[in-house]
Amino acid sequence: MRGCEYDKTRQRSSARKGKNRPRFFSPLPSRVSGKGRVGLKRSSFSDSHFGGNRRREGGEKGRVVIVQDPAVIAHRKINAEIAERMVHRAVRLLTGKENQTLAWKSLFSPKERVAIMVNTRHPPVIGNREVVLAIVNGLKSAGLDENHIIVYDLTDEELESAGYKLNDSSKGLRCHTSREHREMKAGPVPVRLSKILTDYADAIINVPAFRHHVKAGVTISMKNHLGSVQSPRDFHRDNCAHVADLNALDPIRKKTRLIVVDAIRGQCNFGPMHVPWYVWDYTGLIAGTDPVAVDTVAAEEIKAQRHKRGMQGPVRPEIKHIPRAAEMSLGTADLKKISVVRDRA
Repeated sequence: MRGCEYDKTRQRSSARKGKNRPRFFSPLPSRVSGKGRVGLKRSSFSDSHFGGNRRREGGEKGRVVIVQDPAVIAHRKINAEIAERMVHRAVRLLTGKENQTLAWKSLFSPKERVAIMVNTRHPPVIGNREVVLAIVNGLKSAGLDENHIIVYDLTDEELESAGYKLNDSSKGLRCHTSREHREMKAGPVPVRLSKILTDYADAIINVPAFRHHVKAGVTISMKNHLGSVQSPRDFHRDNCAHVADLNALDPIRKKTRLIVVDAIRGQCNFGPMHVPWYVWDYTGLIAGTDPVAVDTVAAEEIKAQRHKRGMQGPVRPEIKHIPRAAEMSLGTADLKKISVVRDRA
């Protein structure tokens, strides 16, 4: 198998306890029913390459698509075929294109280099490989070179434990952690940001997990970028409010082209650590191009699940990074201005 294809021999629950771990460390209304290393080539910082200013023709800002299919999970396993149909359905609804290839082409051009940021920490509520590989297939249908796509997360160990096969060669789908970083400042927080984002990628696809967080309230797309920095703990103060500042950095703000929240499973309390009692099968994906709008909608879905379980009121602890991001004009957190499209099989 090539690239980041699933490697069954590496799937092991104990890997996260392995050695060499780095020290750093109300329901919404519906609109519809239903090993040779290859160096990273430096990309231009001109606005013409950035998804934030360019966005191509697809992906209306402020639109968030929720696609659900209960059949995506059977006997605790994810059905890869159904997951792929859900991914392509979400992108078609998001872009307004009926044809799968045209939908992906409206977001990405064949010559672009794309970084896919996943979250493989604290399974089973993660960015699952079935969803990620469906996204890769969508990019390939738009004419992108497989070797111009890189899947990354905070550590190689976590990627492997989630079933990904590491690859940093000049053939196949690339998959590995960030090895080099650039020094920047996210508000008051000094940060070393991955060169995958600053130097290599023309566009970013964010595939976060869908869960509660004991410090930030929720961890969805914006907080997922703590996997793009060398020292995530630096952002844990003040309810992770400065996650908004991290997402305001040009390599993230201008290059983010698509967000696909893997909400096949969710966790509504005591995240991000896996607490089985609070995990539920949401059996969905939440997609958009505006990270603030996506996180706002996803947070409402988590809150709705908490209410079903008797945890009334707002999500606790207080969510600060989402409203701060809206104040910084990174997107909209006003539910009245977000078009939510629901599609359920």
